[in-house]
Amino acid sequence: MKLTIYSFSFRDGAPPQDADFVQDCRRMRNPHHFPDLRPLNGLNARVKNFVREDVRFRPIFENAVQAATQGEKVAFGCFGGKHRSVAMAELVAEELRHHGHHVDVQHRALAG
Repeated sequence: MKLTIYSFSFRDGAPPQDADFVQDCRRMRNPHHFPDLRPLNGLNARVKNFVREDVRFRPIFENAVQAATQGEKVAFGCFGGKHRSVAMAELVAEELRHHGHHVDVQHRALAG
């Protein structure tokens, strides 16, 4: 079974229609507010580490991993869809792949 993870921007509209489990990352610290992180995106290791250090990371991460392993399509949203949602999608995908799952990750805001 292939698992699907999305990242998206709430600014650009609703989460992907086929998402079963949506996590709102807007309450996490925003890398956009840090000049050295602003030009990067959530694919970058520095942004992933920044997101991982947020106190809200662990529960969001664990809930998403659990939902994904149950076959739900998981979507992460933040304001711009560039930093937090992308990093969360990538970190969850890495965890799932580590446990042998096949994962498709789609970054809606980065694609356009």
